[in-house]
Amino acid sequence: MRGDKSMEAQLDVILSPTEAFPPCDIWLVVDVLRATTTMTIFFECGGKKILPVESVEEGLALKRSLGSGWLLMGERKGLPPQGFDLGNSPLEVANACVSRYEGAIMTTTNGTRALLAAASTGAPVLIASARNALAAVDAALSLGSFIGIICAGRLGRASLDDSACAGALVDIALEKEPKALLSDGARIVHSVWCNYGRNMEEALKDASHARFLLELGFGDDIRLACQLGASASVPKLAFVNERWTVLP
Repeated sequence: MRGDKSMEAQLDVILSPTEAFPPCDIWLVVDVLRATTTMTIFFECGGKKILPVESVEEGLALKRSLGSGWLLMGERKGLPPQGFDLGNSPLEVANACVSRYEGAIMTTTNGTRALLAAASTGAPVLIASARNALAAVDAALSLGSFIGIICAGRLGRASLDDSACAGALVDIALEKEPKALLSDGARIVHSVWCNYGRNMEEALKDASHARFLLELGFGDDIRLACQLGASASVPKLAFVNERWTVLP
């Protein structure tokens, strides 16, 4: 399955983008609540491309430049900023007929920033979530032996939701590569995943970010995010026309 079968698989996990990044063959970026789940569903629904940007201001300016054929989506404090077409809700994106648009511009508090941080390493970057976990691990193993997983975390700190999702990815990888070498970070998240009985819904019951989203009325988004292995879509990051772009 792996690109270089002569080397044992290695898995490292970064619990927050504020940590130092080791050299890896391939990165999986995880923001299960909700950016990478939303991106996965965007492409499931026929979306063409996503332009991730750092700030709300950059997103608004790019929308003015590109015109009405582009969606502007994202969040700050869980809600769409003024002037945005959509929030960072996978359910909202699923109902938005995204295939009619040339693409989307996206900025979120944690996920798109983690994605752009991964891009700065120069290694290939794939978008991962619980929803596409099986397909994402397969894709990563086909591209290299040393797989890094970046948890977007929350506000610069580790989060239970992303740690549990990363643990699911490590668990799937171990099923395919039982002799894989695990970093301490990979062992930590795998322990979290096993502690919750390999059940995303159980893990998210204790996640502060999930509770925050529930208070905002996004319970359906959380249920979508818990659907382990429901999607075969594995979006990837590419440098197109001098801009980082997420493609199906």
